Amino acid sequence: MQHVTSSVRVLLVVILAMTFPVAGALPQSGRGRPKVPQPSSTTSNPNPVSVPAATAVIKQEQAGTTSRFVLHNGITVVINEQHASPIVAAVACFKAAPLDDEWGVNGSATLIKRLILNGNAQIQLRALGAYQEAVASRGFDSYPLIVSPGKLKEALTIQADSLQNPQLDDDAIRREIPRIMAEARLGGGRVHRLPASGAFTNRTVTSEKSELAVSRLRTFDDPASYSMARLIDIAFTSASSNSFNVDALRSITREQLLELYRSRYRPENLIVSIAGDVPTFDTLVLIQQLYGGFGEPAQAIDRSSRVGEPAKRPTASAQKPRKDALPAERSEPLKPNQSPESKPAAVAQDKLRYAADRGDITQSIVNVGFHVPGAESGDSAALDVLTVLLGQGRASLLGRSLIDGQMIANRIEAGYLARQKTGLLTIQIWPAVDSASIDKAEAALFKVLDSVRRETPSEGQLVRAKSVIEKRFLDDTGTYLGRATALALAEADGSGWKSALDYRARIRAVSAADVQRIAAAHLTLANTSIHEYEPLSAAARTFDSDTFTKTVMSWAPGFAQPVDNASVRSAEPAASLAPVPQGAERPAEQRALMESVQPLPIKDFSTLNGPKAFVREDHSQPKVEIAILFQGGRVIEDISTSGTTELMLRSILYGTPRRTFLQVTDELEQLGADVRIVAEPDFFGFIVSVLSRNADRAVKLVREEIEEPAFRDDDIARARLGQIASIREAHDLSFLRSRELLLQALFPGHPYSLPPHGREDVVTALTGEKVRDWHSRVIKRQLPIAIIVGDTNGSALVSAQIAEGFKRRAIDSAIQVKVPDIAKAAEKIEQRRSEHTTVAIGVAGPKGDSNDLAVLQLIEAAMNLEGGRFLLELGDKQGLILTAALVDEEMFVTGVLWAWAMTAPENEQRARAALIAQLEGLSRNGMTANELASARVLAASSQLALLQTQTQHALQYAPAIFYRRQVTDVDNAGEHLSKVSSDDVKRVASTYFKAATASSGVVRGAASQPQAPSAPKQD
Repeated sequence: MQHVTSSVRVLLVVILAMTFPVAGALPQSGRGRPKVPQPSSTTSNPNPVSVPAATAVIKQEQAGTTSRFVLHNGITVVINEQHASPIVAAVACFKAAPLDDEWGVNGSATLIKRLILNGNAQIQLRALGAYQEAVASRGFDSYPLIVSPGKLKEALTIQADSLQNPQLDDDAIRREIPRIMAEARLGGGRVHRLPASGAFTNRTVTSEKSELAVSRLRTFDDPASYSMARLIDIAFTSASSNSFNVDALRSITREQLLELYRSRYRPENLIVSIAGDVPTFDTLVLIQQLYGGFGEPAQAIDRSSRVGEPAKRPTASAQKPRKDALPAERSEPLKPNQSPESKPAAVAQDKLRYAADRGDITQSIVNVGFHVPGAESGDSAALDVLTVLLGQGRASLLGRSLIDGQMIANRIEAGYLARQKTGLLTIQIWPAVDSASIDKAEAALFKVLDSVRRETPSEGQLVRAKSVIEKRFLDDTGTYLGRATALALAEADGSGWKSALDYRARIRAVSAADVQRIAAAHLTLANTSIHEYEPLSAAARTFDSDTFTKTVMSWAPGFAQPVDNASVRSAEPAASLAPVPQGAERPAEQRALMESVQPLPIKDFSTLNGPKAFVREDHSQPKVEIAILFQGGRVIEDISTSGTTELMLRSILYGTPRRTFLQVTDELEQLGADVRIVAEPDFFGFIVSVLSRNADRAVKLVREEIEEPAFRDDDIARARLGQIASIREAHDLSFLRSRELLLQALFPGHPYSLPPHGREDVVTALTGEKVRDWHSRVIKRQLPIAIIVGDTNGSALVSAQIAEGFKRRAIDSAIQVKVPDIAKAAEKIEQRRSEHTTVAIGVAGPKGDSNDLAVLQLIEAAMNLEGGRFLLELGDKQGLILTAALVDEEMFVTGVLWAWAMTAPENEQRARAALIAQLEGLSRNGMTANELASARVLAASSQLALLQTQTQHALQYAPAIFYRRQVTDVDNAGEHLSKVSSDDVKRVASTYFKAATASSGVVRGAASQPQAPSAPKQD
C-alpha cells in the first residue's frame, strides 16, 4: 500500500483568536475569511532581551515570511512564520562534513541518535503533547519536533538539552546496540524511501488507522528497503554484502562514542529550522538563549532542573568524562567526523557493479543506480526532471514501456537520492510474475535508458515532468514539518535555504537540452550499479559483473557507446501529448497572504437529487484534494469475488471509449493531478490530488472515467498486474501479513477477513464481463459522496463537476451487510525464514458509530510512540520487542483492536504475554492522572498532525460520513478527548481487552535458520 503520511507525529490543538475578513471574498463561500497576525518584525522588539555573546546574530537575511540568521558560534537559524494552523515544527539538523558524506550505514552515528532520543526527555515531551524523533535523511542527523505554539519554549528547552547533553551511559549503550544491529539486518534504520510516483500509481491510498499507526514499521522487514540499501552498498562502497560493521559497533567504547559526538555535534554543523505559528523575533531569542553554551567545555545542564527554570552549571567533578568503557580498552582518538567503522571514500566507479540476493519473498525486486552530482550541483533541478521523466507517474517513459506497453513489470519507481556532493539516480522495478520477466524488464530498461541519452524530450514530456514535480513539492512542504525539513536540508546540503523557496522556479527553468545532456553524461554502462532480490523459489542467477555487462551490451548495444552530440535527435511526436493548457495562478503576493489564512470549517453543499458533497476551504497550499467515494465494495465481497472491487477501480483508470489510457494519463499528469484508489473495508473510490489551478479539468476527466469506463480486456490485464504486485507486497511485509492472519482468525468467513487487495487466484481469473457487471452493481446503482479539501472556492467544484455529473436511473436504498460471528480465540501462523517473529494479537472492537472511539484513541496515544507504555516497558525495560503499536480500527458493523510487535523468535510467547498484560492492566488500574493528561494531549495533537495533510483530512471525513457520525467531529477531536476520564479508560479497556477472547496472527521466524542471502558474484 502507499502511505501518504509520515509517522503519526504529535501536536497540541490550540485555537487562534485574532481574525479579520479578507477583502474581496471568493465566490460562493458565504463569508469572509479569518486572518491571523502578520509576520512579526525581526529587527526590533519593545522589550530589550539579553542573549549570550556566542549566539549574537552576525548575519541576517529575509525572503517573505522566511528569515535566516547566522549566529556567532556558527549555528544557522531559519524561521518560516505561518499562521494557518496552530502547529509548530522545529527541526534540529547537524550537517555532515565532507569526510562524513558517506552512504553506508554508520552504526556509531545511529547509536548516538538513538541515545539522544532515549530517556527522560521523551517522557517530558509527551507530557507537553510533543514528539521528537531522529531521521536519517541525505546523510544528516536530523531531529524533527512537533508541538503546539504554547508549549514551544518548554519543548525546545528539552530538545536543546538532549542534543547538547546526551545520556551516553553504559546501560543505554548496551540496550540499544542489539536493536540497531537487528534493524540493520532487516533493512530498517537506513531506509531510502523513494518519492511517491505521480498520477495513476499502482498502489492504493488508505485511511485505515492500521496503516497510519504503523507506517513507520515499514522500515522493518521491508524487501524494497532492503534491496535499495544493498544497491547503495554496491554503488558507494563496492561492498558485496551489507556494509554495516557489526564488529565495530559491538566493540565500541564509551570514549569513542563521546569523541564521535563531539566531532559531529558542533555549533557550526547545527541548523535549527522552524516553521509554523511562531513570532520570528521571540523564537530567535529563545534559540539564542538555549544554545548560548553549546560547544563550551562546561555546557552540561543539571537534569534535575524543571523545564523553564534556570539551568544549573555542573560542578567540576561532574564535568569530568566517565572512564568506564564498553569493553574496558581505550582507543586512539578519532579524527573529526570519523566513526570507528568509517571506511575510505569509494573511488569513482569505472565499471558496472552487480550483486544478487535471494530471500523469503514472493516477487522479485530490481534496483538500478547511477552516480550523479549532489544537491549543491547546478544540475540538481535537471536531475529531478530526468528522474520524473524516466520513472515517476504512469505516463513516464518506463511506465509506458515496461508496464502498459509490454506488461513485463508491475511497478516502477524512480528517485534522486542527493547528498551535498554526491547523489544516486535510482530505478526500482518489480518485474511481472513469470520467471522470464526479470530479464525482459532489465532488457527493456536499458533500451529506454539508451534512447533517453540520445534524444531530447518533447515539450509535452517536459510539461508533464515539471507538473508532477511541482505537485510533489507541494505535497512535501504542505505541512509545517515538511516545510521546516525542506529548509533545513537545503541549508545543510549546500544548495542554500533559498533553494527551497525558489525550487519551482528552478524546475521551470530546466530545458530539454539540459535533461538530455545529463542523461548522456551519467546514464552509462560503466556508471551502472544493479542489485537483484529474488524469491528463494526462483532459479539462482549465474551472473557476475563481467557477464552482466556483456548481457547488457547484447540487450542494448548503444548503451555501451558514448553519445555523439551531432546525432542527438528530437523525441518522437507520438511520445506524448502536446502541452496541455494550464489554469491561471494567483499572484505571488496573494499566495503569500493566503498561506497564513485559517481554513474555513467544513460545509455541506449537497444537492437535492445529486451526490452529497462536503467542502473545507484551505488556501495554505495551491492544491486541492477531491475524494469521490461509494459505499460497500470489499464488505460485500466473498471468497469467490475477493479483489473484484479493486480490480474494477484500477481498470476504470484506463480510460473511456473515446480516450485511451495514455491520452488521459498524460493529460492528467500535465495538469499536476495524482489520482489514486481508495479501497477501504466499507467504502471505495478515488481521490484526486491536483494543482488547484487545474482542478476543474482534472475532476471532469476522472468523473468521465468513473461514469463511462472502457473496460478493454487488454487494459484489465494491465490493471491486474499492479494489483497482484500489491497482493504480494502485503504478503511479504510481515506486519501486514500478521494483521491479515489475525483478521482470518478473528472473523472467519466474513469479508473483513479477506486480504486487503483480494485473493490472487480470484483476481487472476476475473474477466472483463465480470468487472463490467460489478461496475453496474456497485457504482451505477448509487450516488457517490464527494469530499473536497484545499484551495477551492466554496461550492464552485461541486456545481461545476459534481452536482450534475452523476446520473442514475435507479438507486439502491440500502446495501446488505453481513454481521460477523465472533469466533472463540483462534490463531493463524505462517512460518518464515526470518530472524524475527511478528505477532498481531486482537479482539473485536467497537463499530464505526461508537461513542467509545475517543477513549480508544486516547489509549492508543498512551501505548504508542517513543516513551509510550509498549516501547518503554516491553522494549527499554524488558528488552522483549524491537518495535510495537496498538491500533483501533473501526468498521461499519464491528471493529478490531490489535497490538502488533516484532520480537526474536525465542521471545515470542513472553512478548505475547507482555502485550496482553499491558492491555489488561488498563482494565484493572486505568491510568494515573499524569498518564491521562499526557495521553489526552498526545491523542488530540496527533490527530491535528494527521489532518495537516489534506489527503488524509479528506479521508478522515469519509468514515465519519459513512459511519453516520457528525462530520465536524473530525475537526473537534480535541474537545471530545478532553472529556475522557480515567473511569472511561477502565470501562472501555475492561469491555474489550479480554485475554480469553483474543485471537492472533503470527509470522514466525526461526532463529536456528536465519535468512542468509546467497553469495553475490561481485568484483
